[in-house]
Amino acid sequence: MAAERQPFRPELLPGVGVGTILIGATIREVLAVLQQNPDIFTNVDIKFCAENTKSMDIVLEIPTIGMNIVLDSREQRVRMIELWKPREFALLYCGVPCCGPKVLPTFPCVYHQLGPTMPGEYKEEMQAYWLVYPGVTFLFPIPPKYGHCFASEKDLAFVLPDGSTPVASRIRVHAMGDPTGSVPPPLPSSASYMEPVTVWPSGRLCFSRRCCQLDFSSTPQDVVGYLGKPSGTMQKRIDKLRIHALQGTGCAHYFFNYNDLGIDVLFDANRHSIRKLVLHTNCPAHVDFNDYAKCNFRLRVPAPRSHSQGLEGDGEEEEG
Repeated sequence: MAAERQPFRPELLPGVGVGTILIGATIREVLAVLQQNPDIFTNVDIKFCAENTKSMDIVLEIPTIGMNIVLDSREQRVRMIELWKPREFALLYCGVPCCGPKVLPTFPCVYHQLGPTMPGEYKEEMQAYWLVYPGVTFLFPIPPKYGHCFASEKDLAFVLPDGSTPVASRIRVHAMGDPTGSVPPPLPSSASYMEPVTVWPSGRLCFSRRCCQLDFSSTPQDVVGYLGKPSGTMQKRIDKLRIHALQGTGCAHYFFNYNDLGIDVLFDANRHSIRKLVLHTNCPAHVDFNDYAKCNFRLRVPAPRSHSQGLEGDGEEEEG
């Protein structure tokens, strides 16, 4: 089923997002918005660390409008949206333009539209004045020679000594209470996305929130009862040279695809029980990227057998 079109309205929503691109949204949800609005998002670059996909953020860069959508690499959810061309990208706040070619985001303009706030902070290492509101931060570049003017927290960057007014170079939208946008907001306890799944080498999957498990004896009825209706079904491709090796009915094995859970279940055509379980990590470099959500699984590795006690421990977990 095709996703419902989400028309993009360039509106600043502190703590929530920019238009229909929301803080905490999954990478699949964001890409759906971008794909449904090609007239606005004409070119999207996906940046990530190919050597270790969990070591750095995933960034969706849209250079034509100057937008970076920063996603936590582990959960693949939006933690911050950064606009780095606020002079060019027209944005609304409460229905009124707050930046763009016709309305420059000067310090007085921002201060007037969003209201009084606690004094900002001048960060010498960035040579910028940070004006922080709940859910949104404005960065105003300050010439180094004027940095000393903001030594006190009570100093506001309305006008510089040369008479000019600082203009925001970046606008960052983030979760409430997290001005650095370091992490996405927590998921609801009932969310199915990123449900912890423990995988045992024997082929057993344990779902923590559903309080259920699947193994190679589970039937299609068991799987649907625990995981719900699959996103799709398909038959396993048959190697034409091995067609005579098929036994029983001669039918092909078949898949239940759970794209939103990042799981494929392969059933044996004769026994009608699980034959294989495929867990997807949704790696940006993979051919199946964005076809599946990331499955939050951990592989339970058995501990080495103890020679002194002859017992096997619980083992360790390796994150997928």
